[in-house]
Amino acid sequence: MANNKYNILWIDDEWDKMTTFQRECKELYGLYLEPFRTRKDGMDALDRDIDHWDAVLLDARMFDENDNERASLDGLRKAKQRLDELSIRRAIPYFISTGQPDLISDQIFKESFGEYYVKGNDDVKLVDDMLKAIENSDSQQVKAIYKDVFSGLDKIGVRQYVEPILMDILIPLHLPAKEPNFKPVYHFNQLRQLLEYLFRACNKVGLVPDQCMADGRVNLNQCSLYLAGKDAEKSGVRYGEKGKRIIPEYVESIIRAILEFGNIHSHTVELEEDDLQKIEGIFRTAQSRFIIFGLTLQICEAVIWFSEYIPKHDDKEVNLLLCNELQREESTRNEEDGANKYRNREFVPVKDEDGIWHCEECYVKITSWESGKMELTEISPNTDKRTNAKYPYFARYKIIYK
Repeated sequence: MANNKYNILWIDDEWDKMTTFQRECKELYGLYLEPFRTRKDGMDALDRDIDHWDAVLLDARMFDENDNERASLDGLRKAKQRLDELSIRRAIPYFISTGQPDLISDQIFKESFGEYYVKGNDDVKLVDDMLKAIENSDSQQVKAIYKDVFSGLDKIGVRQYVEPILMDILIPLHLPAKEPNFKPVYHFNQLRQLLEYLFRACNKVGLVPDQCMADGRVNLNQCSLYLAGKDAEKSGVRYGEKGKRIIPEYVESIIRAILEFGNIHSHTVELEEDDLQKIEGIFRTAQSRFIIFGLTLQICEAVIWFSEYIPKHDDKEVNLLLCNELQREESTRNEEDGANKYRNREFVPVKDEDGIWHCEECYVKITSWESGKMELTEISPNTDKRTNAKYPYFARYKIIYK
């Protein structure tokens, strides 16, 4: 039984006559052939989720749009053209097989479509070439380097969500020529999303209590405080007794770096061109690839830690027994301490991925910000239900121009 699993998009109108070939590819080589009878169905599936597929296998003569038409080379021609167009987004290796090699001149066919494999005669070579091409592809190279990280994501059940985030950054890190237009500033919010998936995995087994979630939404700050054994004041809980923690200090530092540094660069991915130019102008330091690469490598270390810890501590009832509610007096005192921490300090306000303007834990009521700083003058509990789960304080301010 093969240890790997590669997803192969297979377009062949007679695929159901080759079940033995399909089964052997899966069981012996880890090639999972997903069949489509027409060119249209197969290419539509590729368009919907191009990152899901590791290779494409095409029949030389195929149905184009429906199985009522005559199989011909037109479908192959259109499929090849679409694959060439999609190579701008991602170059996927593709292979052509045929059961009728004498239908056209061998040389003419190769000039038009490239090399092909004869069904039954070239199956071993086809499989071998597919494996080589897949294993040498960009994504597989990166996945091989970070095998322990992706294996860890599998263990805690979040790989399908986190893998695309990591690949968007790791491929430009290791293969910069493949991503010449990589923009670091667009990826800080992705790392915050990655933390959210890790915290959800913790919540599933009770390592993070529901109090750190607001209406099902992850409060990143409160989750990180709880895991570090600190008072999650807004949520009103703390893990264990004082001095006890779940995550080690180095993992806490990694999480804090992403929350604090990434927060000032956090924004939605889909932006207008004018907005993109403003962001690039404001956050010049984030143009350095090394900042986002460094944070990503650190979060990979945190992923490995979580993947080793969560499976060993997956008893939800036992974990929640260690969740202690903060006393009201203690919570009030912490709230006062938090207010004092921000009063009279100067900040450049930032907008998060939900469009909320804030200064660290303080919500500020503005709709835009051009330049300068604000001094927080009055701090009070945030009673706005839309924002108080993430930002427990409301701040009044005065503008400082420098």
